[in-house]
Amino acid sequence: MSDGIDLAALAADVRYLKDRAGIIDALNRYTRGLDRLDRDLLLSAYHPHATDDRGGAYHPHGHDAPGGREARVDWLITEVGKLHHCSHHISNFTIEIDGDQAHCEAYVLTTALDTPDAQTVTMGGARYNDRLERIDGLWAIAHREVIMDFQTSVPINDLPPEVLSGTRGRGDRTYERPLSPSPEARHRMGLPAA
Repeated sequence: MSDGIDLAALAADVRYLKDRAGIIDALNRYTRGLDRLDRDLLLSAYHPHATDDRGGAYHPHGHDAPGGREARVDWLITEVGKLHHCSHHISNFTIEIDGDQAHCEAYVLTTALDTPDAQTVTMGGARYNDRLERIDGLWAIAHREVIMDFQTSVPINDLPPEVLSGTRGRGDRTYERPLSPSPEARHRMGLPAA
């Protein structure tokens, strides 16, 4: 002990917080990768040996799930890519860490618009039940089960004109580095052209 500080306990706390952040980062790589249709980011959320069970209703035409990480990710991107908009919002993380393995339950709310002029949004509530592993310092999903709790459609309002809108790929402004005002924004804000 040094100056009343238990260094072993402090190191354990730091390790726990680092692991927890790495686990949440893995889940965020999944949601962002899927919503932005970013194949590489989505692949990074799964270890190569990962499995994923969503029940028979969510597999193509009732067939078995696509085998392997790449086939599963390609299937997810193809299915979600058919939508005009899709977003996954995760929260309420319950994380149990045991060395290089962890179990996590995360709540997920989804929104989906089929077309740009859709008058309803499909919303769903589910939970991700995951076993994650830390391999070579990287936390990623080893097995996932998606537990569906509800699904509904609700009417939507038109967005105000000229709002900032995103895109489904890596052309989305959230990938821009360094993030700075676009030429259109500079004009709106009365800033000189860059």
